[in-house]
Amino acid sequence: MPVSLAPADGGRRSRRGFAYQDVVTLLDCLDMLDGCWTAVSWEDLEDILCHRGDAPVYRQVKTIEEAGVRHSVASVCRPESPKKSVDTSYLGKLFLGKPLPDGTRFTFIVNETPQRDLFEFAVERSQSREPVSAAVRDDAISRLKGLSLPDGRDVAWCIDRLDVLVEARTIEHVEGEVLQRLAPLVRACLGQEPCITEVVDVMTWLIADCISRQARALRPRHFTADEFRAALEECVRKVTGRRQDGSTELLMPLQQKLRPAGVPDTEAEGQHDAMLAFRRRRRSSIGARRQQFDDLADKINSICTVTMAKRRGGLLEAGPAAYLATISAVSEMPEVAGGHVSLTDALAVLCDITARCQNRYADA
Repeated sequence: MPVSLAPADGGRRSRRGFAYQDVVTLLDCLDMLDGCWTAVSWEDLEDILCHRGDAPVYRQVKTIEEAGVRHSVASVCRPESPKKSVDTSYLGKLFLGKPLPDGTRFTFIVNETPQRDLFEFAVERSQSREPVSAAVRDDAISRLKGLSLPDGRDVAWCIDRLDVLVEARTIEHVEGEVLQRLAPLVRACLGQEPCITEVVDVMTWLIADCISRQARALRPRHFTADEFRAALEECVRKVTGRRQDGSTELLMPLQQKLRPAGVPDTEAEGQHDAMLAFRRRRRSSIGARRQQFDDLADKINSICTVTMAKRRGGLLEAGPAAYLATISAVSEMPEVAGGHVSLTDALAVLCDITARCQNRYADA
């Protein structure tokens, strides 16, 4: 029996609109990390609310899916229906119902290049727009006649502070921009080049776990740059399995942990490089290969735990003796001795565990 999808079309369209808005919100948060904003919140007084100090920037996102449909000054000033006032127009809703202190600006965000008159308000992301012609300005003011604004403001004051930001038409194109901007941030967290899938997963985590979840909260939350950076680092940790601060262990901590074992710094540097190479191979692996790496890490971690227990129980001396016992136990693992796992991988896993955990060879 054929099923019509028409009844669900409105719901699907709404979901696509919210998804598009979430990705645009993520772009605004990335702008905040670049110093454009001091705080960002969403589903607050507007779809997105950005702050420059005490000055709010109210940002409304409107997407169009029909080909050939483009916003104009007339369409954004038009009431929802002939019987309703201009308060119900897009710009009416953008200007009304919120404090308008000095420094306030408004951004109407669209996914299609608007008609020529509205395009005069167009601005590049994080930039200032050029002046609007008197004819277009007067037309917009005239169409919004009757709009009653607070704080002694009038329609002209709002129109003079209106920007139109044209984003990419589809959510996939906006996500592409996000991925380009996220990649160096993820790289900085990891200390090495991320896998493409990792950057995609970080973006997905940020949208689902941070932006979308906060949009459903009872009260809006303002994110500062430091707070959003912490959220980003937490997403990197979840995706890559890294520790809380999201950073790669630097060479010095690994050197310090290996010095009590008598390992020279130059040798420690080589172990550090091998560790980084292994971490990348593990993160890019999938399926059975990924499970093999995880199983190997669990077994070597157990060896390290046994070695530490023996050392602290007086059965092994700290330093080179504990290091030798660990290296020997790893090299004698059945998987390694039988050739199923290379000694290179096994020792790289040992370096990874040494860098992540407390010192296994001598108490700090």
